[in-house]
Amino acid sequence: MKKTMLSIMLTAALVSTSCCFTNVFAKGQSNSNATITETLNSKANENTNSNSYQDKKTNIFITDKSSDKISITENDILKYLEQNKSSFTNASGTSNFKIISMKKDNLGYTQVKIAQAINGIPIRESEIILHLDKDGTIKNLIGAVNKSYKQLDNVKAQCISPKEAVNIAKKQFNYTNLNNTPEAKQQIIIKNGSPILVYSVNIYYTDPEIGNWDVLLDALNGSIIQKVNNIRYDGAAKGTGTAVDKSTKDLNLYKSKNSYQMIDTTKPMNGQIKTYTANNKKVQPGTIVSNSTNKFDTENFKASVSAHYYAGVVYDFYKNLFNRNSIDDAGMNIISTTHYGKNYDNAFWDGQQMVYGDGDGRDFTYFSGDLDVVAHELTHGVDSTSANLDYSDQSGALNESFSDVFGVLIQSYDNCNVRNGGTWKFNSKDWVVGDGICLPTGSYTALRSLSDPKLYNQPDNMKDYVNTSDDNGGVHTNSGIPNKAAFLIAQNIGCEKTARIYYRALTGYLTTNSDFLATRNALISSASDLNYSASDIAAIKNAFDSVGITDNSNLQ
Repeated sequence: MKKTMLSIMLTAALVSTSCCFTNVFAKGQSNSNATITETLNSKANENTNSNSYQDKKTNIFITDKSSDKISITENDILKYLEQNKSSFTNASGTSNFKIISMKKDNLGYTQVKIAQAINGIPIRESEIILHLDKDGTIKNLIGAVNKSYKQLDNVKAQCISPKEAVNIAKKQFNYTNLNNTPEAKQQIIIKNGSPILVYSVNIYYTDPEIGNWDVLLDALNGSIIQKVNNIRYDGAAKGTGTAVDKSTKDLNLYKSKNSYQMIDTTKPMNGQIKTYTANNKKVQPGTIVSNSTNKFDTENFKASVSAHYYAGVVYDFYKNLFNRNSIDDAGMNIISTTHYGKNYDNAFWDGQQMVYGDGDGRDFTYFSGDLDVVAHELTHGVDSTSANLDYSDQSGALNESFSDVFGVLIQSYDNCNVRNGGTWKFNSKDWVVGDGICLPTGSYTALRSLSDPKLYNQPDNMKDYVNTSDDNGGVHTNSGIPNKAAFLIAQNIGCEKTARIYYRALTGYLTTNSDFLATRNALISSASDLNYSASDIAAIKNAFDSVGITDNSNLQ
């Protein structure tokens, strides 16, 4: 067996030009408008088509107008509507309507689609249809309008330009290329009876996934009022897939028309678990993994099946044990990219997402194929949004160590089926990282061992601490010392207590430049906070003493 240690790396990874044009606001309402905008912004990130950002429309249906007859021209139609508007709206002034289209149907009727407007600017989603027979006799008027709103004056206002509106809208999404050239269209929304001038910008893309959004921005200041999703999804779906270890995994998917996508929307989080493929290019995130059926059982899907399923396991671990809401405890997306590069022998957390190579096919298979590797990478994210341990020297070694510790704890948690009522038992065989991605044809049996770090050229005591400028001060080497201490602690007090103590220390006690001794003290304090016994605390002290990290030691 080759003794060279292979690293799982961590990669640390409103401009406005004023212009003037005629704006439309209710007289004397400029101050209240700012309040309205602020209220609307609270909904800016909801992926919904809800109309809560504007007043509810009033449905109208006016018929039996056979005595009314007009010429089928735009001017006469608009004149008629202005003269008869009191029957369906309280609008005053002129230019309250704008014709969108005129066409004849197969019965010979002329259908005129009309937008309710203010000074010629359409009110969003306030539309009516006028039907006229071939002689211009009005048959009916049907639609939904804003019944009442305050009288309007034209006022001069500093505003953002259409180009600025488009740029702001584009920045709301991650995409490779747009499928259209976005335009900023002026519209009006009515909120609490007051008009707000907005830009509507359509953003449509198909890579790395499909997105079609109308972004509504306040034309006065560019703030986002609403993002309206134009895609009509079929919804959450279940499926299965063959993982790297050849086992069958149940998958949470999303069905969009005839496509099943690796998007898990079932977790109680704001974001989603999404799995992409880089298609053996060095791109991120890549293209969302999808299939025409809900069975992902071919070789090409194995890496993605494992990454997607294991991301859910890790989420459940942190949620069930610590009520942590995703990586950042605020519901962020959990994004994985598989098939990164060609024969790429690594996995890494880039500061925002996980990335997995396929391995070289000789020593290593797909790097997403082992739960402790996936858990290791996700825990880097937990660290970066809590202690944020600096990635160098002792703090960097701790960064790696905490990821290793939670990697094996989560693997053990899953092996014992704890989330479904199983009993969590300590098993020394669990305390290795990466054994599931090592091929029998290669030279490795694992990446690291916490029970015996020396197997992979790591020290297990401070007397063998490696002072080096390589690898950010030997973060993947010296992590063996606190790893050994963690193994001894779990061996003595069990996995669950160890997990709870280490989580509290990472998220509540450690800081960017914490060293080994600070970690010893943080773990002792955490155990005390959790009301664990004196013997549990003694086990922590003894474990750190045995690896040369003592309360009176002069550490490197």
